[in-house]
Amino acid sequence: MKIRTFQSGKGDCLLINSGEVNILVDGGVTNAYTKFISKELTKLKRKKVSIDLACVSHIDDDHIGGFLQMIEDLVDWRVYDFQKKNGNNVIKKPLSNRPPEIKEIWHNAFHDVVPENAGEIEDMLAASADILSASENPLLVQMGEIAFSKAQAIQLSRRLKPQQLNIPLNAFFDGKLAMFRQNTPTKTLGNLQISMIAPFKEDLDQLRKEWNKWLDESQAQVQKIREKVDKDLDSLITGTAPEITFFEALADEWAPALLSQIDTAVKVLGKRQKVTTPNLASIMFLVEEGTKTLLMTGDGHWQDILKGLKATGKLDEQQGLHLDVLKVQHHGSEHNLSDDFCKVITATNYIFCGNGENENPDLDVVRAIVKSRTTNPAITQQAKNKFTLWFNCDSNADSNLAARAHMKSLELLLADLSSQFPKLKFKFLNTAKGFFDLTI
Repeated sequence: MKIRTFQSGKGDCLLINSGEVNILVDGGVTNAYTKFISKELTKLKRKKVSIDLACVSHIDDDHIGGFLQMIEDLVDWRVYDFQKKNGNNVIKKPLSNRPPEIKEIWHNAFHDVVPENAGEIEDMLAASADILSASENPLLVQMGEIAFSKAQAIQLSRRLKPQQLNIPLNAFFDGKLAMFRQNTPTKTLGNLQISMIAPFKEDLDQLRKEWNKWLDESQAQVQKIREKVDKDLDSLITGTAPEITFFEALADEWAPALLSQIDTAVKVLGKRQKVTTPNLASIMFLVEEGTKTLLMTGDGHWQDILKGLKATGKLDEQQGLHLDVLKVQHHGSEHNLSDDFCKVITATNYIFCGNGENENPDLDVVRAIVKSRTTNPAITQQAKNKFTLWFNCDSNADSNLAARAHMKSLELLLADLSSQFPKLKFKFLNTAKGFFDLTI
């Protein structure tokens, strides 16, 4: 089994290969897909190789953005092929790299997660992205990006319908939501066995409840602010367009409630309440090829990972579980991994996807993993063996100054830790390269 990890900005994008089987997981952010990922995927097309399974772990921009760009490129090329086949000799080839064909997609489409109010929520999403992005507060701007990613999920859902690309969606789950079910069998692709470990029904139910609650609250809030802006229009306008002034006013109105969600207490790893509901709804699965194992975790929480591994019979709580490869959850965020997780789950190779934005990979998460393999070993038999931490970006990555500074701090930390613990190895992907390959 070979795992190709792409430089994907602050997001995830991995291509799993075994023989003639290819599985693509997430697509990174859009510009990383265009710059690094698309040119590698088009090589599959030239070889007439398809992607057997493509998975969007959840609906955040750093996972779905590049994936959606791939789908849009696929649409452009299908239109070109159709026109060319029907005698249109003046049509120009698309400028994008041509993606390979996709046989099946796992993705919990927006309309399936929130069926009853999907249309109204769509309308509100477009406004909320602009509203939050109008704020000067970085956290609110980030929330605007989250709102934007939900709109991307809607667009992806439409593209996959029979009247457009007609790519089977969740066919393995009989077209229903992709989630853990007690009676779901293992999916076989060539020599690969894929066991779904998450999300759980209760997490998807919670996602649905939160969206419907958000719709009710947002509609009332927007109406309240519109009335306020209309009443005080003269005093609010300061040389900007009235509509932008409205966005700014609404962002300011929302700010106290949104900012109250920030936890300013002493950092504690693995706090579930700090993980967003979309992240908790991440599709996560275990890939096995003979005795080789790879765990794909999306942006999921450590408790759900253990819960799913226990439910599938893959985890013995007394002996723990050692993997060949662990894709560390949520770019190494402090909220998604804990010392308890590291005590039970170990790996020969840990893959981190993240370019330093939002201070991910988190330095304390890296320390927790190293501690579980050195000064306070985990319960697995392999805990004292050599291990390698892989990072898909370095401090020269195409990101903001704060993110690059964080990656530099990470590089210095790893240099120090590896000097103390010789069995620790680490590798940062050179910025000039678009991916690294790991074969197990």
